[in-house]
Amino acid sequence: MELVSGYRDRIIEFSEAMAHWYRCFQTTRRGRKEPHSDFWGYDFPRYHMDRSPYWILHLLDYAAPPPAVIPRLEQAGVDPSELMSSDGESVLMVTDASGLPLGFDVLAGGWAGSLGGGEAAGGDGKGALETIQKMVGLLRRCMEAPMTGGLPRRPHMLHVNDKKLHRLLSRCEKALTILKVVLWPQALGDWGLTEVEQVDGGESFSMRWPPTCYCHVCKKHSFPSQLKPCPQCKAVLYCSDQCSQTDQIRCPEDTSHQHWCEKLSRYMSHDSQLAELPFSYAAEVTAVDFDLEHFLNKNKLDSGYWVHWSLLVRSPRYELHPTVEQSRDQCPHWFTGHSEPFGPLKREGDILLCSPAPHAVPSVTKPLVLWSQYCEWRGISLSSPAAVLLSSPLSIYYIITSLVPKDFPELNIQKKQSLKIHIIDSYREFHCLKVFWELSILLPHMTFELVFIGEGLPPESDEEQLFLQKKDGCVDLVNPSFAPDEKLDRRSIRVKGYRRAYHMLQGPKPDLVIGFRPAIQLQESWLSTLPRLQSLRVPAYFCEVGELSCECSQQVMSQATGGTLSPPHVNPFHCPLRITGGDNMLPWYSNAFIFHLRYKPLHSEKRPSVAYPKAPPLQVEPANQEPDYPVKMSRRDRKQAARNMPRKRK
Repeated sequence: MELVSGYRDRIIEFSEAMAHWYRCFQTTRRGRKEPHSDFWGYDFPRYHMDRSPYWILHLLDYAAPPPAVIPRLEQAGVDPSELMSSDGESVLMVTDASGLPLGFDVLAGGWAGSLGGGEAAGGDGKGALETIQKMVGLLRRCMEAPMTGGLPRRPHMLHVNDKKLHRLLSRCEKALTILKVVLWPQALGDWGLTEVEQVDGGESFSMRWPPTCYCHVCKKHSFPSQLKPCPQCKAVLYCSDQCSQTDQIRCPEDTSHQHWCEKLSRYMSHDSQLAELPFSYAAEVTAVDFDLEHFLNKNKLDSGYWVHWSLLVRSPRYELHPTVEQSRDQCPHWFTGHSEPFGPLKREGDILLCSPAPHAVPSVTKPLVLWSQYCEWRGISLSSPAAVLLSSPLSIYYIITSLVPKDFPELNIQKKQSLKIHIIDSYREFHCLKVFWELSILLPHMTFELVFIGEGLPPESDEEQLFLQKKDGCVDLVNPSFAPDEKLDRRSIRVKGYRRAYHMLQGPKPDLVIGFRPAIQLQESWLSTLPRLQSLRVPAYFCEVGELSCECSQQVMSQATGGTLSPPHVNPFHCPLRITGGDNMLPWYSNAFIFHLRYKPLHSEKRPSVAYPKAPPLQVEPANQEPDYPVKMSRRDRKQAARNMPRKRK
């Protein structure tokens, strides 16, 4: 059974939802085919009032998709030519007051010139009526089927951010009567706060993109239909009883919901355990409707390593931004972007990267095992979101100090002076290198070599080498190619990158292998990587987003090597941000569960030992009892026996 969460590219999910909503909007608009007279006489239902105090009608510039985006739009099933088919130049976007998009439409080229020559804001030409009908039709569809899902609703107040469009609506009483909304008397000049909002202490406007949910069977999104979870497990979402019944009897049997329902119910039971975090923002980030973009914007997390978490600040993949790739420095672009890794969290950055290490280092025999313990030791506030970036290095620390000694005691890993760790298919971790300096603080008696391997790494990083070390009192990334005379600190961490599949890597055997969000069941390369790990027979641990992923990985491991996986273990240092959206309600978190590979025994280990029968106990023969087997006699005894034999008389 495959559920969609945690692995899909969020840009693909974003574009797919937008394209699906727009297709439904166009189909509905063509189906009505209302003449002008019927359009104004349309009996519009009186929907319930939206919780948002007002909606905003935005006018945005329209541009063709950049070339780097086109392959990923095609992967999402979106035809790039479809985006340009309307020959538009502007986009009408409707959002609520918090920035949630509710729908959009495209204005044809030259719409502003077709308004006529009346008032300067837009006259009474033939294009004015068409533009008004565009706005009314879009607002009507946003009320009927909001893009973000939920029941039909309407706003009490409508803001417009363009002066021409605002004056068109203000002069058309029919439009406001049909929509049953009140138009704000002034056009919004920008996305800043209005005077009333400034007095009320409101937040500045920013675009948001909440989790997109859809049916597990037909992939129908939440805006054309209302999704309901399975009544038994409460995990999988369906748009209708028909889709639910189809999933129940799916073939083969091990892919049907009936086969997985009880297991999914058990996975859902971990929800409260994973949400039990000491942070002050835990209730917000662990909610089933958690909005990541709103959280990042509210906390002004818009720079540093946070760009690899946001969809709207900048794509987590650099190739979508060719201007970023063209760096004027001699260093490659993937090497840049580490100057302020924690972004606006200046205090946390100083503590973790510039301040002296604490004198009292946690004992390897009694390591830290809770977020509260770590934050108290490092002096980091529980209201700080820095834990989001620190989850991966602390997961490695937890594996070294708590799991490997228990699972592989013969390695005595806690007493090793150096560790070579292979990190497989971990794109985000590779672009957040400075956070791994924390390993040298937690385990100062060890020197680390981190080798990142994966086909998704930047091309320029292949076979490159960097060093993490203190320089002028702060942690810095040093490239020996550009600074050959740089002296290395004893605590420096060597970092290498290899842009290839793991089974294609040649080199010394590592001490430990770790993978973050490996998606073993989704990538065919693991069918070759797992046998490679089987031949190395090194401890290999993987941090997965959910327990279902661990279960599916077990099937791949058995198929590829004949080995098994350990039972998944809840990671106390998992990322606090819940992964929402998709076709299910399961509690997904980055690095939530940890498991390790159990390799198939070698042939020498597999050979059964021969059970030799025990020798019978020695029996002492009674005296004067002749033995039942011939006894070798001496020459003297043979002569004496011959004399005693009876002789025949002649």
